[in-house]
Amino acid sequence: MNKLYHGAVFYPELWSGEVVREDIRRMAKSVGTLIGGPSPGLSFLTEMKRGQGRIVLLGSLPAGDEGSEMLERMLIHYGKEANVTRMAEVTTGTIMAPRESETEEIWGIVNMNGEGESVTLPREGFDKLSGERLAAGRMEVGRYEYRMIAFPSGSSQK
Repeated sequence: MNKLYHGAVFYPELWSGEVVREDIRRMAKSVGTLIGGPSPGLSFLTEMKRGQGRIVLLGSLPAGDEGSEMLERMLIHYGKEANVTRMAEVTTGTIMAPRESETEEIWGIVNMNGEGESVTLPREGFDKLSGERLAAGRMEVGRYEYRMIAFPSGSSQK
C-alpha cells in the first residue's frame, strides 16, 4: 500500500451490488488505505488489471478542496496511463462531448447545472450554431446553454 489518506468521506453505496463486491474481493492491489474516520483500514483506492486496461475503484470520496485536487490528479494520472490524448478544461456543471468526422472535430458543450460556467478551447474554432469564430482560451457557457464548437481536422491536438 503506497498511500494513506484521511479526511475522506466514506460512501458505502459506492461499493454496493454483488458484481462490485466480487470485483473488490478479486482485486489484488490496494493503492491506499483510509486512516481514521468511520472506516479505518478499508481501501481508499483499489486497482485491478483487466485486459490491456485497469479497473480503478474509489472506495471513498475525498472531501474539500484538497480532495478535489487529489481526484483531479488521480484522473490525470490514470488518463496518462491509458494514453488519453484529449483533455479538456471544463468547469463543474458543464459537460463536453467530443466527436470527429472526416473534416472536423466537434465539441458538444452543455451547461447542466444552470449556473453558467466555462470551457477552455485549446485552439481557434467556430460555433456551428451561431457561426461565430472563437479564439483559443476560456469560453463562457451560459445557464443551460448548449454550444457546438467545430475545429478543422487538420488543427486537431489530440
